[in-house]
Amino acid sequence: MKRCAFTAMLCLTAAFTHAGEPVNQLPKPEYSPDAADPAWLSYAAQFHGHLGPWATAGLRVGMAGRRAVEAKGYFDVKVVAGGPFIKPPRSCFLDGLQVSTGATLGKRNLKWVNGDEIVVRFENTKSGAVAEVRLTDRLLNALASIKPKPKTGGAARGDRDHGPDAEHVSLEDIARKIANAREADLVRITAIEDGPPAKAEQGGSDN
Repeated sequence: MKRCAFTAMLCLTAAFTHAGEPVNQLPKPEYSPDAADPAWLSYAAQFHGHLGPWATAGLRVGMAGRRAVEAKGYFDVKVVAGGPFIKPPRSCFLDGLQVSTGATLGKRNLKWVNGDEIVVRFENTKSGAVAEVRLTDRLLNALASIKPKPKTGGAARGDRDHGPDAEHVSLEDIARKIANAREADLVRITAIEDGPPAKAEQGGSDN
């Protein structure tokens, strides 16, 4: 009986081994790492699909906000992103926030509220610490400098000015400048008076 159980375990192990590494089954992003890139930039590129300025901006804002409220991320943070994120490339900002905070649309601890000004509110759901993060003029100007690639023919790729439809070299250059800039040059953080911890809008680690 023990020999049968051992044989079955070996077969199961072999099956998983020959199934291939999980990472090989993930989509390959349009991203070529540069020697000066921060190590965390590859995570954003893997999630988003390429190295984009708006996603990178969201990444930096998320890092600053999570640190401001001293949240570990994933399950102890609630994020409300206010801004004009109706469609790409601006909506890519939300991808960056998800990567750097661990708060996600699926766990329901990341929420988007339409608005003209970009203001992201972070809350540590355990301590009640709250902070708001706004973009500096320098970061806004960098994002505004993105120029969409002129449409040709009948390419049905929508009106996105990111990814294959944009000038990729320019996009990556802007994204890398955002990634490597000083935090003080990118965001303004305002601490809000602590209140009682909010009830998390997700079910915990089994989500």
